[in-house]
Order: sequence, then C-alpha cells, then structure tokens
Amino acid sequence: MPSARDTDECHLGVDGGDDVEVESPDYTGIVDIDKADIRSKLQHFRVLVIGRINAGKTTLLKKLTKSPELFDSEGRKVPHNSQFCCSERGLDGIDNQLASKSNPKFVFHDSRGFQWGSVDELERVKVFIAERASRKSLSEQLHVIWYCLPTDTYETCTEDELQVFNTDLVGIGKPPILRVKSHTNTLIVPIILIFTKFDGLVDRAYVELRDEMNRIEAMRRETERAQEMLTTLFIEPFMSMRFPPSALVRLDDMRKETSNCNELIGTTINTLSDDVLRAFFVSVQQNNIDFCICCAVQE
Repeated sequence: MPSARDTDECHLGVDGGDDVEVESPDYTGIVDIDKADIRSKLQHFRVLVIGRINAGKTTLLKKLTKSPELFDSEGRKVPHNSQFCCSERGLDGIDNQLASKSNPKFVFHDSRGFQWGSVDELERVKVFIAERASRKSLSEQLHVIWYCLPTDTYETCTEDELQVFNTDLVGIGKPPILRVKSHTNTLIVPIILIFTKFDGLVDRAYVELRDEMNRIEAMRRETERAQEMLTTLFIEPFMSMRFPPSALVRLDDMRKETSNCNELIGTTINTLSDDVLRAFFVSVQQNNIDFCICCAVQE
C-alpha cells in the first residue's frame, strides 16, 4: 500500500480554525532584545513532552537532541548508554532532564506514554506540572508542553486526553497549566497539540479512496482526503474541548533524514506571550542552522 507522497515534513496549524493552513512564524521584535537581560533571567528553556504510547515522542526527541545527555532533577549527569538514551528516559522518571551536548539550554522532560485504562502516568504528570509551576526561578518552571497524538489510529480521543483538555490539571479554576509567577506576571503555559504520523493517515485515506476510484486518482487525492479526516476526526473535537490546545502542528514521517522540526519550533515561539522568553527560545536554537536562516529572513 503506498505511503504519503512527497510532502513537507512538518506543518504549522492555525489556532482554532476549521482548517489547518501553513503560515510563516512571526519573529518580529523578538531578536533585538538585550542578550544580557535574557541571560540574567533564564538558563534553560523547558519543554514537557507527553502523549499516548507509540505517538512518536522518541522519534521527535531524537531529531532535537543530537548526542543526548541525561540529568537528574538536581542537574547531576545520569550515566546511560547514549544509543538508548532517548528510548529509556521515560522509564527513568519525568523529573529527569534530557538535553543535547550541543544545545544544553534546550531541556526536555519526557513522560512514559499514556495507555488506555492506566491513570498512573497521568497522575505523575499532574503532580510534576503542579510542582514545576510552584518553582520561583523562571528557568526551573515549564515553558511549553508538547502533546503528541498519533493520527494513524482509529482511536481519536482517549480518556487521558479528555482529562488533559477538559479539566483543570492544577486545580485553580483557570486554564489547565499555569506558570505561577514569572518576572512579569502570571502566564499560561501553552499546550501545543502535535499530530504525529500523518503519513499513516494518508495511507488510510488512500484505502478509503480506492473504494471510490481508480489507483491513479486515489493517489492524487489521498493527501487532501487525509487533511479532511484530520480536521473532522482530530482538530474539530480537540478545539471544541473546554481547554483546547494553544496551537496545532502536523508532523509527517519524522524518521526521514530530510525531516525537521522548524515549524514546530516556530509555532512554539508564536505561542509564548512573554518577549524575553520568546527571545531566549530563539537564542537556544543557534545550532539549528535551517531555523536560524528562516529567522534571519523574517527579521
């Protein structure tokens, strides 16, 4: 059965719209902030990566952490086999920190994937979010949450996802994740919903189209049909929830050597409401050559 045809690897979604469109990230006004001011406030940019089991979290993190290093909650290096670091870190605990040797300021916390019928991991995530929200240091707080959701499945929404996007995870009656006190004011920690394995949804669309038309026509229309399925089966239900995601990103097959995460990085920048935090996040992408070129063009 054919796989997805030659498409871009990552696509930026428009918040809350009926359709997902591709738009360029806006870097206006975030590259001229005083670098000394940024360094005085931040040492790390923290991303919490959560989602279902087999949602592609490991593949995504491998793309972002070349030569990864693992640290415990106190910043002490944890011995590991680097070949398996990305696949084992979730078992070591959500408090541990994963970072690349070449970009140690870009820090990831990874949870084990949510499984149907199991509440343990979601409870660990809730506790971790609340604990990080209480940290006084801006560098120790969470700055963004990436929720990975596979689209190559017939299970569009699980009980865990209903809890994440329909309930108040911190329990203070406001949108589910809060960064309590930054250097400016109380800010919402955005949740970006990442639709992974879109190439699998394209395959599913092709199969459905073959019941209606010949092979050539099905191949021509498969991506369009898959986008319609993504909107109907995933985007519309999640955007109608009580606390919908802050932004949407679509990823195709991240196992390809040519794939990158530039649109995800750009979307993350656009969801950050604090200028200093946004500027710091841009600065930690200095080793991402493609992204730096994109950012320079926007400037």
